[in-house]
Amino acid sequence: MKEKCKDCGICCIDTEMMVSKKDINLILKSYAPNLRKEDFVRKINDYFQLKNINGHCVFFDISTKTCKIYTKRPQGCRFYPLTYDKDKKTCVFDEDCPRTHLFYQSGDDFEQTCKQIKKFVRKYLNIDL
Repeated sequence: MKEKCKDCGICCIDTEMMVSKKDINLILKSYAPNLRKEDFVRKINDYFQLKNINGHCVFFDISTKTCKIYTKRPQGCRFYPLTYDKDKKTCVFDEDCPRTHLFYQSGDDFEQTCKQIKKFVRKYLNIDL
C-alpha cells in the first residue's frame, strides 16, 4: 500500500481521522517516552482524532510526504481510502483520495475490508452502525 500512496499524502492534510484507544496505546507504547497522548490526539465529543499541526497530521512529514509512524499508524489509516459512511450505512471510498482505483480492486477485497471496518467501528470506536 505504501507505494500506492508515494508522493501523495492528501489524506494527511486537514485529517479528521478517528483513532481508537487501542491505536493510541500502540503509538504511545512504540514512541514513549518522547511522545504523550496530548501531542497527537484531540478529543472531539466522545471520540479521539489525530491532531493537525500546520494543516496536516502531526505524523505527516510534509517534505517527504510520508508518515513518520507508518508501521504503527492507526487502523483507520490502514483501511484508507475505504471508510465507513454512517449516513449511507456502507463503506465508501474517500472522494478526496486521487488514487482510489489502486485499492481494493476485487469485490472480495472490498467486501472483506468493509466487514473489518464495520467491526472496528463498532468494537473500538463504540459507534452504532
